[in-house]
Amino acid sequence: MTLQELKEIRYNEIDETSRIIIDQGFVFDGKTFSMSLTAQINWSNIPLIPDEVFPVPISTKDESIYYLSLSNRQAFYFAAMNAKTTPLFSGSALKEQIRLCQDEACVNAVVDNRYQP
Repeated sequence: MTLQELKEIRYNEIDETSRIIIDQGFVFDGKTFSMSLTAQINWSNIPLIPDEVFPVPISTKDESIYYLSLSNRQAFYFAAMNAKTTPLFSGSALKEQIRLCQDEACVNAVVDNRYQP
């Protein structure tokens, strides 16, 4: 296996770990919310919802209803975006460490310990 092939394997492993972390969802106000692709689109649109329609009923990951208040809109939005960007940014940093490696030992020394099942 070439060094580049090893790097590609490690990049894919890091991307998979990022996906697993994101798929776990996020907790807000004691409730867990989905981070499916559909949910991510919905959460990214939260700031666009007119103030007048709050509180907004939204589904939790276990399909119960949570009423998002206007006062919690911004905090909810930031929690959702953080649940996505944190694993993506940390994964990018790990992949950059691997990209800079000049040998197999260096690639294998980069440890992704972001998720422990």
